[in-house]
Amino acid sequence: MRVDIIGGGPAGLFLAILLRRDRFVDDVRLFERNEPDASAGWAVVFPEGSLDALARADPGAFEAIERAGVSWTQVEIRCRDSLYLVEGNRFHGIGRDALLSILRERATELGAKLHYGQRVTDLADHAGADLVVGADGPNSVVRAQLEHEVGPHVEHGSFWYGWFGIEAARPTFAYLFVDTEWGLFQGYVYPSGQSWSSLIIYVSEETRQRSGLSEMDVEESLRFCEQVFAAHLDGKPILRRGPAWTRFRHLRCDSWHAGNVVLIGDAAHTAHWSIGSGTRLALEDAIALATQLRAQPARIPDALAMYEKVRRDRVERFQDAARLSEWYFDNVRRYLDFEPIQFAYQLVARSWRITFADIAKRDPDFIRRFNAWFHGRATGTPTEIAPSPVFAPAGIGGLRLANRVVTTVPTEGAGLVIGAPPAPGRPAAALVSVGRLEPDLAAACDAGYQLALLDLTAHPVADLLVDPPGRELSALRARWPAGQPVGAVLGLAAGCGGALRTAETVALSHVLERSEVDVVLLRAAAGDPPPPGQVLQVADAVRNETGLTVIVDDGLRTLDAADTAIAAGRSDLCVLRFESDAGEA
Repeated sequence: MRVDIIGGGPAGLFLAILLRRDRFVDDVRLFERNEPDASAGWAVVFPEGSLDALARADPGAFEAIERAGVSWTQVEIRCRDSLYLVEGNRFHGIGRDALLSILRERATELGAKLHYGQRVTDLADHAGADLVVGADGPNSVVRAQLEHEVGPHVEHGSFWYGWFGIEAARPTFAYLFVDTEWGLFQGYVYPSGQSWSSLIIYVSEETRQRSGLSEMDVEESLRFCEQVFAAHLDGKPILRRGPAWTRFRHLRCDSWHAGNVVLIGDAAHTAHWSIGSGTRLALEDAIALATQLRAQPARIPDALAMYEKVRRDRVERFQDAARLSEWYFDNVRRYLDFEPIQFAYQLVARSWRITFADIAKRDPDFIRRFNAWFHGRATGTPTEIAPSPVFAPAGIGGLRLANRVVTTVPTEGAGLVIGAPPAPGRPAAALVSVGRLEPDLAAACDAGYQLALLDLTAHPVADLLVDPPGRELSALRARWPAGQPVGAVLGLAAGCGGALRTAETVALSHVLERSEVDVVLLRAAAGDPPPPGQVLQVADAVRNETGLTVIVDDGLRTLDAADTAIAAGRSDLCVLRFESDAGEA
């Protein structure tokens, strides 16, 4: 079998290694447009677990990468005048040049034929290969020639970033947030195992324009950023290799293969660099493709179909997590006034794949201090030992709740029950229909409910923004007992997490706030529900851009899920949907 690999990055080189191990494929040819000594950027990061897969696939490459790089577990978070160190997963950083050199030597040792300075422009030149692999990155020539077959979709991020270096061997990953007169500058510094560290700088378009960064040449922009980050660079200059400022390109493809051609790594998909998994996904692609080719070498189309089937779901989960991480950094300004310990917690949990329990396991001392801070803030009484955030008391207007668990059926220990009749010691909220406002309110008062929620879920948020329910809200406030809180329930449809839809929900929430509403409950619309997580994403924006208390109903089923949302400041209270009440209102 002859396999031609287009692209000499980590994905292509590692695939060449795997195909030549045990002489599995007799003829492996790799074509890379650049020369071997061409600069290939700065350092890459392997999260915990990714090196385990590499070690199983090729122990020789793994051992060399371990020796050439450096590992760490802590992350350092610097914002304004605060500094927090949080223990996390084990990470391993290595210079990209060093990584490629290791993979190149290993592939050559195993008999792969590497051709450098060979720019591929036409797949017809590889007609003699049994299999052609496009491993040529986000600017893939292979993908471009198969555009109609693979259906690429590209979307640019809104922020600008530059990948640079500094002449300092930093011991751990550091997040830098510098608030300037022009806007927020974000920096990410991480080790390489060498005398230098990588530095990524991230700015919004608004900050880029206001600071004049957009008008500077590259060298001017670096000198300017040295001044911005002066307190964090120890007097070291910012270094560059190759192109500088750009916006991230999110790539997804309808298919990763066509005929005897297949895409791997960034040629097939990209994941925002803020979760540090691009190289990991590329190497895992190579492992999965080699595995399928070994399983059915005589049926290449079947092997390619199985490769995509095996990999797509995992890759898309990482892409979704990366979009949430990007979304966090794009919106981090809304959290700058958080207490430093909560700011640090939220950053660690930004991809939503890391739960409160995960962080507690990795850094129990940090969570002990976090719980004490959260409980002390909620009660006004300092404490050393405290339960997790979901068990901290909460308030909605003048209504005091023992904890932040909300249910829709009578549940022992819940802080608030929605819809169920009140009982001694169990605060309850009544749902009030717009069409039956007065009789529902009267019945709720007679039954002793302490909170009235106007149900607006039958109306899309955009419609409510055009025609706000001002009269109904005024009547709700006027007819409900003075001193007891009122609120509204909004139903969020599919797509609610997009920038425009989120902005609409925040704008409507401001309208509710001006109408003296105390709390808003956000839940999925019945007819066109969004995927899990989107309601919580919108809740984050509403809570942190208005003064309303926010309850979120997003299908959460565990205390850990509620702790994760509440600790990060995404919601004040969470509806927990147990199996027995899955169908309740």
